[in-house]
Amino acid sequence: MPEFSYKAIKGSGQLVEGVLVAETEPALVAELRQMGCLPIQVSVKQDSGVSRLAIFGGGRLSAGDRLGFARQLATLVRAGIPLDRSLTLSRDLAEKRALRDVIGRALNELRGGKSLANSLAACGNFFPPLYVAMVRAGEASGTLPAVLDRLVEFEEFSDELRSYLLSALIYPALLITVGGGAIALLLGWVVPRFAQVFQEAGRELPLPTLILMNVSDAFRRYGLIAALLVVAALWGWSRWVHTESGRLRWDGWRLKVPLLGAVWTKLEMARFAKTLGTLLNQAVPIIAALRLTREVLGNRVIAAAVEPVMQGIKRGQGFAAPLAESGLFPPLAVQLATLGEQTGKLDAMLFQIAEIYDREVRTATKRLVALVEPAVILVMGLIVGGIVVSTLLAIVSMNEVPM
Repeated sequence: MPEFSYKAIKGSGQLVEGVLVAETEPALVAELRQMGCLPIQVSVKQDSGVSRLAIFGGGRLSAGDRLGFARQLATLVRAGIPLDRSLTLSRDLAEKRALRDVIGRALNELRGGKSLANSLAACGNFFPPLYVAMVRAGEASGTLPAVLDRLVEFEEFSDELRSYLLSALIYPALLITVGGGAIALLLGWVVPRFAQVFQEAGRELPLPTLILMNVSDAFRRYGLIAALLVVAALWGWSRWVHTESGRLRWDGWRLKVPLLGAVWTKLEMARFAKTLGTLLNQAVPIIAALRLTREVLGNRVIAAAVEPVMQGIKRGQGFAAPLAESGLFPPLAVQLATLGEQTGKLDAMLFQIAEIYDREVRTATKRLVALVEPAVILVMGLIVGGIVVSTLLAIVSMNEVPM
């Protein structure tokens, strides 16, 4: 049976940690609860080599660190442990020094008399406005444990979607990198060696071989310059995209790209619906919820379309009608939002919209990856095959015996 390392809280509030043998992780959790301990962190025990690699992973904070903190804090608060003690335990459980510093700063603010929401807001950009607003709503309504649970669900949704998209792109990126490296090796090193042999033979070469030699010569002479120009173009594009006008144009273009545009639109719809539904579920006023949701959206064109919706609500037009007038939100989202508004269950309907578009994003991503992989293999195969065939044509022509 595997060994599990664990960290748990005793009934007295004391933090304990150790190693136990159990068949599965749920079995270990059940055993710890029978011992009167509240499990906070359970993982399969790893050797020292793996641990050192984790330590060398750096102190840079990520969304995954925020998710881990949210899980621990939700578990501790739900167990009835006071906030200052919960933050202290979360700080002690943090593996990264940067995360310990952030939680320690929040703890100092809390002990200084601030609310939990204001304490988190004082920690810079690690806790986004959405996070702070939900915690503030939970404190005001006395439902902080439920709010923290909802935050964990929201963070898990965002983390799973982001991880899925990144993992789906790894294989195509690897194919392009390996294929591009192989082509560069052929043009920069292999083909010039054959070119020298062909020149020494003094025979007339076939047209495909001449074209290949010229391409190889141009690659060797101007390849570095071309690479520098590409890097400079990417740098200039990055600077342009970070401007307000450039970001608007780029985001508008992304929504119109064949195949990919539909995926990006559905991705933003899932993020919009999940964020707004989470805020409304915690009794955040709809105008404030829309304002916070607008800041979460990654596409500036869709984010700009939220402003007319807010103005429409202020004029008494409701939520669904201004949503339809924007022209950017899909008909399905508008229809479900209308139904939710009419039944008084807008937050529940928004969660349904988020689930639908999350599923569609995953399906569309699978289809795109299924198309990209053979396309990349085909293109790389044609290029490499063309190089090989052009070289073989020259070899065959050199071995021909004149009649």
